[in-house]
Amino acid sequence: MSHQSTPVGQGIDSYQGGLRGYLRLQQIALEVAVVIMALLVTTEVVCRSVFGFSLHITEEIGGYLLVAVVFLGMPITLAEGSLFRVEFVMSRLRLRGQTWLMLLFNAMSLAVAALLNWQLIGLVRESWQRGINAPTVLGTPLYLPQIVMVVGMSSVMIVLLVQICRGITLLQKGEGR
Repeated sequence: MSHQSTPVGQGIDSYQGGLRGYLRLQQIALEVAVVIMALLVTTEVVCRSVFGFSLHITEEIGGYLLVAVVFLGMPITLAEGSLFRVEFVMSRLRLRGQTWLMLLFNAMSLAVAALLNWQLIGLVRESWQRGINAPTVLGTPLYLPQIVMVVGMSSVMIVLLVQICRGITLLQKGEGR
Protein backbone atom coordinates (compact mmCIF):
# COMPACT_ATOMS: atom_id res chain seq x y z
CA MET A 1 0.00 0.00 0.00
CA SER A 2 1.44 3.35 -1.00
CA HIS A 3 0.40 6.86 -0.01
CA GLN A 4 1.53 9.06 -2.87
CA SER A 5 -0.23 12.15 -1.51
CA THR A 6 2.19 12.58 1.37
CA PRO A 7 5.40 14.56 0.77
CA VAL A 8 7.34 11.37 0.09
CA GLY A 9 7.23 8.76 -2.62
CA GLN A 10 6.87 11.18 -5.50
CA GLY A 11 10.05 10.05 -7.22
CA ILE A 12 13.11 11.79 -8.59
CA ASP A 13 11.13 13.27 -11.48
CA SER A 14 9.11 15.39 -9.03
CA TYR A 15 12.22 17.34 -8.00
CA GLN A 16 13.23 20.59 -9.70
CA GLY A 17 15.74 20.63 -12.60
CA GLY A 18 19.13 20.98 -10.90
CA LEU A 19 18.38 18.66 -8.01
CA ARG A 20 16.72 16.14 -10.32
CA GLY A 21 19.82 16.13 -12.54
CA TYR A 22 22.10 15.80 -9.51
CA LEU A 23 20.10 12.83 -8.18
CA ARG A 24 20.11 11.20 -11.63
CA LEU A 25 23.89 11.62 -11.77
CA GLN A 26 24.20 9.95 -8.37
CA GLN A 27 21.94 7.14 -9.57
CA ILE A 28 24.12 6.58 -12.63
CA ALA A 29 27.25 6.59 -10.44
CA LEU A 30 25.85 3.96 -8.11
CA GLU A 31 24.65 1.82 -11.03
CA VAL A 32 28.16 1.97 -12.54
CA ALA A 33 29.61 1.06 -9.12
CA VAL A 34 27.39 -2.03 -8.91
CA VAL A 35 28.42 -3.15 -12.40
CA ILE A 36 32.12 -2.60 -11.64
CA MET A 37 31.76 -4.49 -8.37
CA ALA A 38 30.12 -7.44 -10.15
CA LEU A 39 32.81 -7.47 -12.86
CA LEU A 40 35.59 -7.24 -10.28
CA VAL A 41 34.23 -10.14 -8.22
CA THR A 42 33.66 -12.23 -11.35
CA THR A 43 37.22 -11.52 -12.52
CA GLU A 44 38.57 -12.48 -9.09
CA VAL A 45 36.64 -15.78 -9.14
CA VAL A 46 37.89 -16.62 -12.64
CA CYS A 47 41.48 -15.70 -11.79
CA ARG A 48 41.48 -17.80 -8.63
CA SER A 49 39.68 -20.85 -9.99
CA VAL A 50 41.07 -20.97 -13.53
CA PHE A 51 44.48 -19.31 -13.34
CA GLY A 52 45.36 -19.91 -9.68
CA PHE A 53 46.17 -16.35 -8.60
CA SER A 54 44.41 -13.45 -6.90
CA LEU A 55 44.15 -9.80 -7.94
CA HIS A 56 44.74 -8.74 -4.29
CA ILE A 57 42.63 -5.60 -4.78
CA THR A 58 39.12 -7.00 -5.09
CA GLU A 59 38.25 -6.80 -1.42
CA GLU A 60 39.51 -3.24 -1.03
CA ILE A 61 37.92 -1.82 -4.17
CA GLY A 62 34.75 -3.81 -3.54
CA GLY A 63 34.53 -2.25 -0.08
CA TYR A 64 34.94 1.26 -1.48
CA LEU A 65 32.32 0.57 -4.12
CA LEU A 66 29.96 -0.78 -1.47
CA VAL A 67 30.35 2.45 0.50
CA ALA A 68 29.57 4.40 -2.68
CA VAL A 69 26.47 2.31 -3.39
CA VAL A 70 25.14 2.73 0.14
CA PHE A 71 25.80 6.45 0.53
CA LEU A 72 24.83 7.44 -3.02
CA GLY A 73 21.79 5.18 -2.86
CA MET A 74 20.34 6.67 0.34
CA PRO A 75 19.15 9.95 -1.21
CA ILE A 76 17.77 8.09 -4.24
CA THR A 77 15.68 5.70 -2.14
CA LEU A 78 14.55 8.59 0.05
CA ALA A 79 13.50 10.64 -2.99
CA GLU A 80 11.68 7.65 -4.47
CA GLY A 81 9.87 6.93 -1.20
CA SER A 82 11.31 3.42 -1.15
CA LEU A 83 12.47 3.37 2.46
CA PHE A 84 10.70 1.35 5.13
CA ARG A 85 7.53 2.80 6.61
CA VAL A 86 5.08 1.50 9.15
CA GLU A 87 2.13 1.13 6.79
CA PHE A 88 -0.34 -0.12 9.38
CA VAL A 89 0.07 3.20 11.20
CA MET A 90 0.09 5.37 8.07
CA SER A 91 -2.99 3.68 6.59
CA ARG A 92 -5.03 4.50 9.71
CA LEU A 93 -4.25 8.21 9.54
CA ARG A 94 -5.91 10.81 7.36
CA LEU A 95 -3.75 12.69 4.88
CA ARG A 96 -3.17 15.53 7.36
CA GLY A 97 -1.99 13.08 10.04
CA GLN A 98 0.27 11.32 7.55
CA THR A 99 1.74 14.65 6.51
CA TRP A 100 2.38 15.70 10.14
CA LEU A 101 3.95 12.33 10.93
CA MET A 102 6.23 12.46 7.87
CA LEU A 103 7.12 16.07 8.65
CA LEU A 104 8.15 15.09 12.17
CA PHE A 105 10.07 12.06 10.90
CA ASN A 106 11.85 14.11 8.21
CA ALA A 107 12.79 16.85 10.70
CA MET A 108 14.26 14.33 13.13
CA SER A 109 16.03 12.55 10.25
CA LEU A 110 17.49 15.86 9.09
CA ALA A 111 18.90 16.53 12.56
CA VAL A 112 20.51 13.08 12.69
CA ALA A 113 21.84 13.40 9.12
CA ALA A 114 23.34 16.83 9.90
CA LEU A 115 25.09 15.46 12.99
CA LEU A 116 26.39 12.45 11.07
CA ASN A 117 27.55 14.62 8.18
CA TRP A 118 29.39 16.95 10.57
CA GLN A 119 31.23 13.92 11.98
CA LEU A 120 31.98 12.59 8.48
CA ILE A 121 33.42 15.96 7.43
CA GLY A 122 35.66 15.85 10.51
CA LEU A 123 36.77 12.35 9.56
CA VAL A 124 37.67 13.45 6.02
CA ARG A 125 39.55 16.49 7.32
CA GLU A 126 41.52 14.36 9.80
CA SER A 127 42.38 11.74 7.14
CA TRP A 128 43.51 14.50 4.78
CA GLN A 129 45.60 16.38 7.35
CA ARG A 130 47.28 13.29 8.75
CA GLY A 131 47.80 11.73 5.32
CA ILE A 132 46.17 8.45 6.33
CA ASN A 133 46.33 5.73 3.68
CA ALA A 134 44.77 2.27 3.69
CA PRO A 135 47.25 -0.41 4.84
CA THR A 136 46.69 -2.36 1.63
CA VAL A 137 48.38 -3.08 -1.68
CA LEU A 138 46.84 0.05 -3.22
CA GLY A 139 47.50 2.31 -0.24
CA THR A 140 44.43 4.39 -1.04
CA PRO A 141 44.25 7.78 0.71
CA LEU A 142 41.27 7.22 3.01
CA TYR A 143 39.80 10.67 2.46
CA LEU A 144 38.80 9.61 -1.08
CA PRO A 145 36.15 7.02 -0.12
CA GLN A 146 35.22 9.16 2.89
CA ILE A 147 34.36 12.10 0.60
CA VAL A 148 31.74 9.89 -1.07
CA MET A 149 30.12 9.43 2.34
CA VAL A 150 29.94 13.22 2.81
CA VAL A 151 28.48 13.70 -0.67
CA GLY A 152 25.83 11.05 -0.04
CA MET A 153 24.87 12.36 3.39
CA SER A 154 24.72 15.94 2.07
CA SER A 155 22.36 14.71 -0.64
CA VAL A 156 20.20 13.02 1.98
CA MET A 157 19.98 16.33 3.83
CA ILE A 158 18.93 18.18 0.65
CA VAL A 159 16.22 15.62 -0.13
CA LEU A 160 14.96 15.81 3.47
CA LEU A 161 14.82 19.61 3.25
CA VAL A 162 12.77 19.39 0.04
CA GLN A 163 10.40 16.89 1.64
CA ILE A 164 10.03 19.09 4.73
CA CYS A 165 9.16 22.06 2.49
CA ARG A 166 6.63 19.92 0.62
CA GLY A 167 5.04 18.82 3.89
CA ILE A 168 4.78 22.38 5.16
CA THR A 169 3.23 23.46 1.85
CA LEU A 170 0.64 20.65 2.06
CA LEU A 171 -0.25 21.67 5.60
CA GLN A 172 -0.49 25.36 4.67
CA LYS A 173 -2.85 24.54 1.80
CA GLY A 174 -5.03 22.73 4.31
CA GLU A 175 -5.16 19.56 2.24
CA GLY A 176 -6.36 16.31 3.77
CA ARG A 177 -8.47 17.64 6.64
